[in-house]
Amino acid sequence: MKTTATFSILFWADLSRAKDNQASIYARITVNGKRATISLKRKVPISDWDAHKGRSRGTNQTTRTLNNYLEEVNRSLFKCYQDLKLEYKLITSQAVKARYLVEDEQNDSVNDIIKYHNDDMQDKLKLSTQKNYYTTKRYLSKFL
Repeated sequence: MKTTATFSILFWADLSRAKDNQASIYARITVNGKRATISLKRKVPISDWDAHKGRSRGTNQTTRTLNNYLEEVNRSLFKCYQDLKLEYKLITSQAVKARYLVEDEQNDSVNDIIKYHNDDMQDKLKLSTQKNYYTTKRYLSKFL
């Protein structure tokens, strides 16, 4: 079976922007050579970061906690990739990032739903019934 997409996850600390000997940690998602970066909003001491492993060195509690968090993020990103694959959606690094950050779900407002209903029922309902829905939409819009 031939693979159609390459996928990788890399954790890295941005040592060039380090402040107070603390570097921010990022996750880089790569799909078919296209990258997307996610800030994990965690910091690590520069001396503790192992660039080859993409993890923190040491055995103290903060290091273990950080490494467990990185493993959890890795599993979540891979699960997002698998979910997109199972749903037969286009797999891109931005799509995986959006799924991980829960930005890919479409949220409709009440006005959008009412507008969809009115457009859908335009040919099915009589004008006298439709005016009631238009009035309801107007009242709800004023209320919101």
